[in-house]
Amino acid sequence: MKLNSTKLITLIGIMTALSFVLYFFELPVGFILPQAAFLKIDFSDIPAILISLSAGPIAGIVVELLKNILHFIFLNKDGGFVGELANFAAGVSFLLPVAWIARKNFNYKTYLPALALGTVAMAAAMAFVNYYITLPIWGIEDSAARINMINSALTPFNIVKGILMSIVIILLYPRLQSVLKKIGR
Repeated sequence: MKLNSTKLITLIGIMTALSFVLYFFELPVGFILPQAAFLKIDFSDIPAILISLSAGPIAGIVVELLKNILHFIFLNKDGGFVGELANFAAGVSFLLPVAWIARKNFNYKTYLPALALGTVAMAAAMAFVNYYITLPIWGIEDSAARINMINSALTPFNIVKGILMSIVIILLYPRLQSVLKKIGR
């Protein structure tokens, strides 16, 4: 589908709004990962993944970008952009492999490997982003401290987030697939 089609632009707008609303609902992970109690999981990436499966990864990336711009403008508490940058990187690194593998034929044989690869890709990409960008911005300059933070809190957090998002996608997408495919064409 062309990115300039009215249906696709409308779907991107709807999914961006839904993502932005879902960004408000954050679950603390301290009960699962006590070492990462300062982190919260949200499901705002789900609409971007859904649109990626129906209209392609570019549409999902646009939803991720717009959602994080809206969050930065309206909800940013510290004036920085670190959280939005991390959220964008995590969302895109998860949705790209999922859309690449499962977009054409989302079935049992494709969605489990796609979601597993998306989880691994997100964890790996976020280890890189956290080591080189977010942790230094937060003032953690020591390499050993960054590696410890990534290994003990951030990577387990991203794996848990990927698993939870995968479960939601497995539950939602088969029910929404026909509607999203009609709109996404």
